Amino acid sequence: MERAKTEGFISPKTVIITGASRGIGLCIAKKFAAHGANLVLTDIKIQLSQLEKESEIIKKKYEIEILRQELDVLDIGQIKNAVLNAEEVFGSIDILVNNAGVNIYNPSISLTEEQWDMVMNINLKGAFFMMQETAKVMIRQKNGAIINISSQHGLVGNELRAPYCASKAGLINLSRALAIEWAKYNIRVNSVAPTFVLTENSESLLNDPGFMRNNLAKIPLKRYAIPEDVANAVYFLASDESSIITGHCLSVDGGWTAM
Repeated sequence: MERAKTEGFISPKTVIITGASRGIGLCIAKKFAAHGANLVLTDIKIQLSQLEKESEIIKKKYEIEILRQELDVLDIGQIKNAVLNAEEVFGSIDILVNNAGVNIYNPSISLTEEQWDMVMNINLKGAFFMMQETAKVMIRQKNGAIINISSQHGLVGNELRAPYCASKAGLINLSRALAIEWAKYNIRVNSVAPTFVLTENSESLLNDPGFMRNNLAKIPLKRYAIPEDVANAVYFLASDESSIITGHCLSVDGGWTAM
């Protein structure tokens, strides 16, 4: 059993993380847990058993409080319910990490309306309404930090990803717009733009020889990101050490967007 650290925060914080059952979201949860935060971990219905398993491990390891919530960001009612429950249980919501997202690989010429809407609605619309509902709590508190997980593909284009590129670019500029609008409430809004992240789900694709030839050459540091790289960036933007930073997109891309 490990005692959670407390540096980086003035006092224990309550953090909501969407898409928290695996991969990047789970790693972000562990990062905040290691620093003593109360966690509100959410995911869609089919991931709830995995979310329960992982959250119990985190809770036991770090001796922190965790609230698990079913949350599909396409459902505004579930968003409202998750935020309400989080505030009722912990009394505040200090940090929101919008991690839930989806991608499809399809030539734009054959892209359907349903495919376009699915990606845009999850990655952009759902993220906005998650921010809107959480900001209502943060406005009352006169304090808060929001971090949106975007992508390098929100900064540069790539083939077969038109709705993903559009949604992630939109999320970056949405973060800037809300950073300006909500600054008067002492709410900071930033985004993180990772390169390809090596997870259990992405491992087979990213380690495919053809994929590696086409993509590793575009990363000056010659490696993919790992979930810890993203979690470290998110934690920094949520912590008091970045208290002057808002409206910023932090690239975690090994130099991809510098090329």
